[in-house]
Amino acid sequence: MDRTRSRRTMVLGYFSIACLSLIIILFSIYSMNKVCSESDFIIKKIIPAKIFSTEILTSLINQESGIRGYMISENKEFLEPYYLGNKQVQEYYNSLDNLKDTTLGLGITNKLNQQMKSIQNFYKQQIELVDNRKLIQAKINLNKGKKLVDNFIMTDNILIRQIDLEVNSSRNKVANTQIIQRCLLIVMGIVLIVGNIIFINYISNFMYEEVKKKNEVNKELNKLLVSHEEFIANISHELKTPLNVIFSAIQLFQIYCDNGSLDERRETIIKYLDSMKLNSYRLSKLINNIVDSSKIQAGFFNLNLSNNNIVEVVEEIVMSVTNITDIKGIRIIFDTDTEEKIVACDTEMIQRILLNLISNAIKFSNEGDEILVEFKDKDKYFEISVKDNGIGIEEKNLSMIFDRFKQVDKSLSRNSEGTGIGLSLVKSIVELHGGTIYAESEFGKGSKFTVELPASKVTHDNMLYNSKGKSENENIRVELSDVYL
Repeated sequence: MDRTRSRRTMVLGYFSIACLSLIIILFSIYSMNKVCSESDFIIKKIIPAKIFSTEILTSLINQESGIRGYMISENKEFLEPYYLGNKQVQEYYNSLDNLKDTTLGLGITNKLNQQMKSIQNFYKQQIELVDNRKLIQAKINLNKGKKLVDNFIMTDNILIRQIDLEVNSSRNKVANTQIIQRCLLIVMGIVLIVGNIIFINYISNFMYEEVKKKNEVNKELNKLLVSHEEFIANISHELKTPLNVIFSAIQLFQIYCDNGSLDERRETIIKYLDSMKLNSYRLSKLINNIVDSSKIQAGFFNLNLSNNNIVEVVEEIVMSVTNITDIKGIRIIFDTDTEEKIVACDTEMIQRILLNLISNAIKFSNEGDEILVEFKDKDKYFEISVKDNGIGIEEKNLSMIFDRFKQVDKSLSRNSEGTGIGLSLVKSIVELHGGTIYAESEFGKGSKFTVELPASKVTHDNMLYNSKGKSENENIRVELSDVYL
């Protein structure tokens, strides 16, 4: 889930950076187009109109001067400025047409067109009057022509001022666009830089966490591998020891057979047969623990639940081991705060749990020590505890005693046998019952193991067979086979 979320965050980060970069590019293109359009508008329309507006005034003055010279001298050479001016007038009309679709509007351009046409018509009339020898009328009309030109100059000056305003406005628009572009690019650049820093930091942290997790996983795997190797070494030792005893006994029997001294060695043979039987029990317990532990890990282990008086079950188990504790010189006591508590449990597994805990208590207790098995009714659940005053467990080892592949005493010359898988199996069986187990210990003063199980019941017994049909004495011998008698 975390990896999926991290990948989504990375994709979102890449997408955000790409979108922000695209926005910067698009806005830059827009700003460039804006500047180019304003520049084209000024260069192609406004500036030519202003140039022609300035030149046309000079052209009109030259035309007027040429016509006056023609009136005085009647020499048509003086009309050359007039004809040259006509060409400029046509270009002037074209420049005015370019201004019609601008903010300057049609009003002033149409007015200038009409005034220019009036002036040109007046000049033609003046030339015709001179051609027809009507010089007096032509001279009288000079004031009218001057008035027309003055009106045109006034209107043209208005146009030039408006052109100047339009140029300034366009220049301001370009400047403002450039300022906005710079500010926006700076802001977006800062955002992009900060975003990149945050994103890079996130990626760095993510990669660091991933590497850290992988390192932790590798460490755990290495620890597990070491634990497996230790477990295999322990298993090998536990398998080898009883097999060596059995094999040695077989070799000895073979010698007795060859010597024909079987009858003479009867007592010795019986002693070795008991040893072989004990070591067979040890092998059986070891194999059962390994198989059942593997079944539980794989999820194939099922409990045969039935409603039983758990107080009676526990008491019978305790009483069944008294002969062994008596031989060891250890006193075992059973104490309860109630005589009856009907609960759903697998009696064979309860027996296995208690025998394993009692076996550990016997192994690590000395002659004269005491083992207390106590039952407490807690209404919705109940407690079964096994307490001894033996050697105890160091505090640093309490957290690992229920691990499947851990053993507190790693030496191959332990006082008592065992692979360390027993307590792990006990914990698993307790958890299958829906309970918990924990240990309390003070090194040198003893240990206490407490099992808490729910006080529930079943409506139908889930028993494939009656466990009481089996030899309970046989079960006890198997479970306590690693206790030397």
